[in-house]
Amino acid sequence: MRYLAGLQPQKKAHRELLTARPEAHFYAYPLTDERGSKGYWGIPCQVVFEHEGRQVVHKGLIVLSGPMHSARRKTRATQLRALRKALAEVEAKIGRPYYRTVESVQKRANTQLKRSPVGKLMRAEAYTDEQDQICLRYWIDRYALWQVMQRDGRYLLVTNDWSLSHQRMLALYREKDGVEKRFKVSKSDLKVSPIYLHKDERIEGMLLINMLALLAYTLLERQVHQNGLQMTTRRIIEKLEHLDVVETLCWDGSLLYRVVPVDEEQALLLQILARILVDLRRPRWLHLLLPSSDALPLALPPPRGWQVAA
Repeated sequence: MRYLAGLQPQKKAHRELLTARPEAHFYAYPLTDERGSKGYWGIPCQVVFEHEGRQVVHKGLIVLSGPMHSARRKTRATQLRALRKALAEVEAKIGRPYYRTVESVQKRANTQLKRSPVGKLMRAEAYTDEQDQICLRYWIDRYALWQVMQRDGRYLLVTNDWSLSHQRMLALYREKDGVEKRFKVSKSDLKVSPIYLHKDERIEGMLLINMLALLAYTLLERQVHQNGLQMTTRRIIEKLEHLDVVETLCWDGSLLYRVVPVDEEQALLLQILARILVDLRRPRWLHLLLPSSDALPLALPPPRGWQVAA
């Protein structure tokens, strides 16, 4: 059995893999997946697992995601500003009831630190100055912040399939989001509105049609990917939405169909869809009825009760 997974670094050795290389080293190893997505970098590594005295080494990839890196730092900056504001409010209340001792001010400052998701990155200290005035000072723990920043946008991919390239590892892992969302749709309430039906059997029929439409939607994207074109179903619909066919009725009663000029991407998409339709029409059950392909007859008799037109 082969697997590919994102590893949650619970052990010290695995956590050290994420922070062993500085950020500048990643930019020498760009990753571009099959969809052409950029902004990802990856450094290969080996991941060691130990269990009951046995040790195995699997293939690892430390990924630096540019979008995740930027989003994480923006979120942290917002959280630090909010924490500074909360501590400033504590400082402004010094001298009021419940804020008249160093211990009470320190306690309320610690409460703000515990409530904040970035509280471990900031320090606060209540003290008395030379005039015996209670003061509160707070500052960012630069070393703790530096340690956290070393892991921004980084995650560890592990597989026991050594034939996978680094680009393929990233592409397969990023596809899991679509799979998980489709499982969620299948297992949760299907949101269909508005509903203008009142009978249960008609509502059930409509929900069945919606599920079949979602299935066709997903299978179309999957089959297009298998034929070498990385395109979502939404993009396929957009590309073919304005595709027109000109129907010409001739004087002798015949019809002539012509497709309006298409661009290169539309032409490739139409070729792939044509191959998919051919595969769907091709019987796939003949090998189950016959012992081997060599015994395939030239013609199969129709099932009982069928009528064959001459």
